[in-house]
Amino acid sequence: MDVLCCDKTGTLTLNKLTVDKNLIEIFAGGVDADTVVLMAARASQVENLDVIDAAIVGMLADPKEARADIQEVHFLPFDPTGKRTALTYIDSEGKMHRVTKGSPEQILNLLHNKSKIGRKVNAVINKFAERGLRSLAVAYQEVPEGSKESSGSPWQFIGLIPLFDPPIHDSAETIRRALSLGLGVKMITGDQLAIAKETGRRLGMGTNMYPSSALSGQDRDESIVALPVDELIEKADGFAGVFPEHKYEIVKHLQARNHICGMIGNGVNDAPALKKADIGIAVADATDAARSAADIVLTEPGLNVIITAVLISRAIFQRMRNYMVR
Repeated sequence: MDVLCCDKTGTLTLNKLTVDKNLIEIFAGGVDADTVVLMAARASQVENLDVIDAAIVGMLADPKEARADIQEVHFLPFDPTGKRTALTYIDSEGKMHRVTKGSPEQILNLLHNKSKIGRKVNAVINKFAERGLRSLAVAYQEVPEGSKESSGSPWQFIGLIPLFDPPIHDSAETIRRALSLGLGVKMITGDQLAIAKETGRRLGMGTNMYPSSALSGQDRDESIVALPVDELIEKADGFAGVFPEHKYEIVKHLQARNHICGMIGNGVNDAPALKKADIGIAVADATDAARSAADIVLTEPGLNVIITAVLISRAIFQRMRNYMVR
């Protein structure tokens, strides 16, 4: 293996999110930080919580507040493409409402006034990202028709919640040792570009990263505008805003350049790339889909064991070569 592609969330980072309520940015009148948290909690599952839902619901004084005094009509679960959740509910007065939380980009796409507030929202997102914080957007709408199939009234952007996901204890050391052994290390993450760069800076893996749109020739600066996609992937330290198909294509292009490519990840969205890679590695708390697609499954937290495996495999390969030469 000479190139290792790494997912970020839950692979290089702990995927244990915390929220600082004092940093929540509010975009709607008559709303405070507690209301933003409550709306986000309503747009969360209250059983079998994922890491984001657990962080949000955990901000409430009592988790039962997420469904207090409302009747749930329909819950839209998260998926890697839509990147948001939503709850349609009826309040104590019999009126129907809908709340949603998720990727700011996806939430902005719901709005009729995206062009009006988009710049302000993105400025806050970038401010958070420069500090290594992910942004979770929250929006609300009334559903006067009283039907869960109804599109409802125009969505109102409520606020942005900052989420911090600290690196795994040995991520930086593992990357340092990998680079010293001549391995190329690339981050491929669904998070925003600024967050990817800040995480790359903290972990010592470089900040020469690009948005996923650069893979299709868009949003390229002058230094890379003429580069074929294979060369761009080879030179980059990583890509941000990627979908599962992008991770798969990145591995495929590296293999086309005669690299022996490893992929390490933990989620369902990593499974295609894990399967495609020459060496697919699922971390200790990976999903069943990631484990099934991987060649190696780590059984304990941490990444340093990957370096041990590289050193052992190189020693075995050298012994085989020495034996064959003799």
